[in-house]
Amino acid sequence: MLLFAYGTLMDIEKAGRILKSRIKTARKAFLPNHELVFNVESTFGTGNPNVREGGDGVWGVVYEVDEKVVRKLDETSPEYRRVEVDVLIDDKPVKAWTYVGKKTANVPPDRSCIERIIRGARAHGLPEDYIKKLEELLQSL
Repeated sequence: MLLFAYGTLMDIEKAGRILKSRIKTARKAFLPNHELVFNVESTFGTGNPNVREGGDGVWGVVYEVDEKVVRKLDETSPEYRRVEVDVLIDDKPVKAWTYVGKKTANVPPDRSCIERIIRGARAHGLPEDYIKKLEELLQSL
């Protein structure tokens, strides 16, 4: 199964802890016509990452994983629901699963989430202009 990660799951440390050694491949990918937002309220009252339609697109990573991993994420991420999306890998359309927030709130972004996303974006070689936007968001908090 293909899993599009756009948030903290891009961070290699977190992905290793959650996905263990079940990642078969990891490739950078682009979700067009969406935007990255931080509107899934955490227990700390800050916003965790989410994607919603509209915007210039969201960069992330597509992991090839087994079904067990996706089922585990379904169980451990009750504030998110799994949906199928069309992402681009090397400009070719591919169907992948991702997670979107079930309930959204008007809360400030969580700094640590943005820091993990930036770390993951760098580790996976996402475009520098995308990383710069994330860094600007972090500096604005």
